Amino acid sequence: MNRTLITYNILAAIILFSAVTAITMQPISINAQIQPLQQQQPSTQPLAISPSCGQVITQNVILTSNLNCAESDGLIVDTGNIVIDLNGHTISGPDVDSDTKTSSKTGIVIPNVNNVVVQDGTIEGFQAGVLMTGSQNVEVKGMVVKNNQIGLFSTGSTIVNAHLSIIMNNQIGIAEHSTQQSTIEDNILFQNPLAGITLVNSDNSVITLNSITESGNGLYIDNQSNQNTVNFNNVLLNTIDINNANGLPVNTNGNTYDQNNCMTANPSGICIGK
Repeated sequence: MNRTLITYNILAAIILFSAVTAITMQPISINAQIQPLQQQQPSTQPLAISPSCGQVITQNVILTSNLNCAESDGLIVDTGNIVIDLNGHTISGPDVDSDTKTSSKTGIVIPNVNNVVVQDGTIEGFQAGVLMTGSQNVEVKGMVVKNNQIGLFSTGSTIVNAHLSIIMNNQIGIAEHSTQQSTIEDNILFQNPLAGITLVNSDNSVITLNSITESGNGLYIDNQSNQNTVNFNNVLLNTIDINNANGLPVNTNGNTYDQNNCMTANPSGICIGK
């Protein structure tokens, strides 16, 4: 795994959103190779109890205690068709007690593997809480992801599903770069200062039934992202609630906005009653 490239991509995502009122997004070059999609099958691999920080994971995992990873990544997934079950526990990173977020470590790294589930716990204090790069069919559910530079970050991935999670106090809640066919549904995102959800060069995603509040851009989709569906979200109390490529007409990139409860939009007309 190219750690320098991963760190660059995460930092680039943050830098691109540092000037909220003048965002100009460009597609990010990556070298992740997407694997052919595999049919999800129940894993027959043995169960690993409480791995250590920085461990390469090749089987199902269930935590029985917290992991405090002050100097390393949390877990690095190296095999598909597995479940990472935090079982109500927390993976903490180097920045968990820091006012300045400078870590280059990641809570859970999922590079170039397919059919992975991450569920039921907390990840905090990393550069990225969960990083998916070049992977397919990744599901994140029932998580609390907080106090990271980016909560959930996918790049060069396909079929990423994030739902039933709380994503709070990250610089960016969810960032997608060159990601296809994601579903972001039934999440609560709040107090992510730069943005709640961002899509860059990402197509055919569905963003629905989320609450996105108290951020810079609640939802930002750049001009290289096409055919995305955004509906039935509550996007309120953000600097700009919904931002389609800094005011690009929605028919230009084919994104659809329907029944979103919001107050400020760029362009106007994509909020209920606004």
